Amino acid sequence: MRKRLLVVVLVSFILPSLRAQSYTSNLTFQKNQYTVAGVQVPFEEDVVTAAVVDYMARKGFKDTRYKDFVVFRSVPLDSNTAVFSDAYFIINRKSRSEKDISIINLLPVKKGQTLLPANVEDSSFISSAIVFLDSLKPYILNYSLQQEILGKQATLGKVKAKMVNLKNDSGDIAKKIRGYELDLLENKNDQDKQTRELNNISTGDQSALAKAHKRMDKLLNKQTDYEKKLRNAKVDAYKNKKDLEAQQSLFDKESQASEALKRRQQNLGVTP
Repeated sequence: MRKRLLVVVLVSFILPSLRAQSYTSNLTFQKNQYTVAGVQVPFEEDVVTAAVVDYMARKGFKDTRYKDFVVFRSVPLDSNTAVFSDAYFIINRKSRSEKDISIINLLPVKKGQTLLPANVEDSSFISSAIVFLDSLKPYILNYSLQQEILGKQATLGKVKAKMVNLKNDSGDIAKKIRGYELDLLENKNDQDKQTRELNNISTGDQSALAKAHKRMDKLLNKQTDYEKKLRNAKVDAYKNKKDLEAQQSLFDKESQASEALKRRQQNLGVTP
């Protein structure tokens, strides 16, 4: 019930951010004020930046960097006009306490001009930038979700591989335990046999008694060695069992997180 509630809370928290439209905002850069188009998305800054770069690359635009901006040259922000702009994107986390929420600001600058307040496009170009951000947003959401899902799947793969290794180790340890138990049983039978042999040796035959006691000492030393190995193997078996339980718990947790991300895609109408 708690897991279902967590998924509902996540979706209810993210839905407003996903449905929010782009807006006009202000940006301060090098003590100058700029009017920009802005939008908020519920993902971390790095993955959002990667999503923007990937989207623009698919459209044929190569990114360059200027200060804190990611810049794309000669971009038709409005598909209905032949006017091109240099698109200056700046992407930052919303706040220190909200690292998983990013703000995308888009500043359109007339093609070929420098980033000066006097050369910044007028409100009509900001309107085009807002429409452009709205069209870009679904791709960012999909890309970001897919990256999280891929990350979870990679983690699941590693956890699963470790579980397979632990299960293989478990079989090897169990085999060792059975082997040491058989060695102890065989050693016990040899000790019983040696005890009978000692009882049958005449007390006056010191040479035979010495040899028999020497063989018994070797058997007792072997018993001690086998018991130690058996104890260590059982400790290894216990540790292996705990490690396997921990990995299974982690696998279940990561599987649930992965499924929750996939449900977010379905609930939010974001197609892979």
